[in-house]
Amino acid sequence: MLARVFRSESSSGNVAAVSARLFSTRLVHRRVAKKSSKVEKSMPSLSQGAFQGESLKLRSGSHYIKCFDDAIGLFNEMVRSRPLPSAIDFNKLIGVVTVKMERPDVAISLYQKMELRRISFDIYSFSILIKCFCDCHKLSFALSTFGKVTKLGFQPNVVTFSTLLHGLCLEDRISEAVALFDHMVETGCQPDVVTFTTLMNGLCREGRVLQALALVDRMVENGHQPNVVTYGTIVNGMCKMGDTESALNLLRKMDESPIKAHVVIYTAIIDRLCKDGHHSKAQNLFTEMHDKGIFPNVLTYNCMIDGCCSYGKWSDAELLLRDMIERNVDPDVVTFNAFINAFVKEGKVSEAEELYQEMLRRNIFPDTITYNSLIDGFCKHSRLDDAKHMFDLMVSKGCSTDVITINTLIGGCCRAKRVDDGMKLLHEMSRRGLVPDTVSYSTLIHGFCQVGDLNAAQDLFEEMISHGVFPNIVTCKTLLGGFCENGKLDKAFEMFEVMQKSKMDLDTATYNIIIHGMSKSNKVDEAWDLFNILPINGVERNVQTYNIMISALVKVGNFLRAEELYAGMLRSGIVRNTVTYNSMVDGFCKQNRLEEARQMVDSMASEGCSPDVVTFSTLINGYCKARRVHDGLELYCEMSRRGIVADKVTFNTLIHGFCQVADLNGALDIFQEMVSSGVCPDTINFLTMLAGLCSKEQLQKAVAMLEDLQKSVDHELEDECHFPFVIPFLLCINEFSVLATITTSWLVLNF
Repeated sequence: MLARVFRSESSSGNVAAVSARLFSTRLVHRRVAKKSSKVEKSMPSLSQGAFQGESLKLRSGSHYIKCFDDAIGLFNEMVRSRPLPSAIDFNKLIGVVTVKMERPDVAISLYQKMELRRISFDIYSFSILIKCFCDCHKLSFALSTFGKVTKLGFQPNVVTFSTLLHGLCLEDRISEAVALFDHMVETGCQPDVVTFTTLMNGLCREGRVLQALALVDRMVENGHQPNVVTYGTIVNGMCKMGDTESALNLLRKMDESPIKAHVVIYTAIIDRLCKDGHHSKAQNLFTEMHDKGIFPNVLTYNCMIDGCCSYGKWSDAELLLRDMIERNVDPDVVTFNAFINAFVKEGKVSEAEELYQEMLRRNIFPDTITYNSLIDGFCKHSRLDDAKHMFDLMVSKGCSTDVITINTLIGGCCRAKRVDDGMKLLHEMSRRGLVPDTVSYSTLIHGFCQVGDLNAAQDLFEEMISHGVFPNIVTCKTLLGGFCENGKLDKAFEMFEVMQKSKMDLDTATYNIIIHGMSKSNKVDEAWDLFNILPINGVERNVQTYNIMISALVKVGNFLRAEELYAGMLRSGIVRNTVTYNSMVDGFCKQNRLEEARQMVDSMASEGCSPDVVTFSTLINGYCKARRVHDGLELYCEMSRRGIVADKVTFNTLIHGFCQVADLNGALDIFQEMVSSGVCPDTINFLTMLAGLCSKEQLQKAVAMLEDLQKSVDHELEDECHFPFVIPFLLCINEFSVLATITTSWLVLNF
């Protein structure tokens, strides 16, 4: 019989159809049922004949059967006994194997041996067998066995139906479970609390909470009162749907009923509240638990701690941890993961490392989530070697790596411009049986674009498609941006055409990339035409679109059109940002309209914008070009008062400005200010000063500066703008070796 059941796996079909087929032979059922009842009456009792010893063993149940070998030995004794033990006796034994030993596969094998020896089954045998198939995720066998039940004339009872119902719900075949439930009622078999709760749980898992609630009413109509498990199932379903308001209302109704909520129900609501950012409500519910004498478990604490950490409430999270330990609730790996993940997100990698060490001291084994968080933190802080070491440790501890692990490492390699190492990791994925996903390929494509290797990026894009991994809009925009940034406009247009043919949703950001690419390739008129056609094509222009266009117009000297566009932003309801103002300030400076540039800087605050280092550096440059260096210096002082830190561009602009007006003392003062501010001078800064000193033949100071430059191994004398100024200076002081070095560097750079 079981051999046929195994062979019929492929014929499971729809439960409604199966049920209709199974219950079409009612007359046969009745006849066989009468026959089976007679057989049952004639079965030997446990006290009969040779089975008395085995009967005593079965009566002692789990006290005698302590291991797998005991169960198998007893089964072998039973099948050799004459007369044979009853189906009830076999069910008791196999029940121990199924429940206590959690070996449904062995239970199936034992029933198969019973069948081969023609040992009779009863309805409970079939119910246990159906449960075993469901536990082994062999639902089609369970359905076939259910069919055998009816064909042999047995009437499925509430246990049989509930067991199969549970199996269907486990496999998320909820509609079929509902059909089976309805059929159960039609056959006159009344569902019990377990049946109702099982189906409610399945409905809630699928988000069909309203249907689950309707079942509660139906349950009451059938004379069954909902218990705490029923309410817990509904509350959990509501929380999974994000409906915490209904969950809280149901909790209040429970307060008014004899059924009181337990820790599991409170934890479900607290978890959802924390995930939705309602930390104060979660805290109130947590306090309510304490007041009612309901003690939080490790899951409750983990939900609260994770919620606190996610929103940066470190002190609250620490208090919860202390409270947890004081109440003898041991933190587990989930507790530590919440803290470690939050620390990594906040950039506190050292604190995350300390917690990791604390885990090891407590003999709490890190899991994949722990390692992934730490690897992510190391990669984000350019500690790639530490990240790889953690990865190796993860593998050596037998902790399974996933796609997220490898993708994180690939991202770290690409950020460090070690794209070749990232490619090795991509191949490592295949060796580990992991399938690279869109993120894997997109990250590497972005890495190749960052280092300017567009051919490798394009090859990887094609490889991605050939392996059946379809690029998304992010992948395509990455490659599109790479082509535009590297002046490959023809390739960019080809990529854009591919995106159009793929029916991708080409958003504003996509068009921004194209407009920026056109502008960068000096195709500003074409960019302008595309900019104007966007609204006609139903694409909304945003502040980035306007910023790209204004910057391009300023660079080509069409400031009049840039001003018109700037005014048009206000009419279109687009809020201008610091980048917008910086472009306009640059435009005014290039037009030598310095007062208007200054007014624009002053008006930024009225639109909620704050000038940044680019704003001030741009205006300082405007003043210096107009030989108003002291106005530029005053602006630099204003920067300091506002807490804006000057960068190398700011200092170099002022140094060059003072040199232009022959105020070398002022230039040297700025140079010293730069060093004392902790900004390390680069080649441009040094050579700007050298050029100024050489032009005024202040050779002694120039020699000292040149010596400082030579001591700095990070600087290379290769700036062609200052090259003509340095040559006469070096000739004057007979530094022919340095001149040779500079000349070689300059030739390599320019030819």
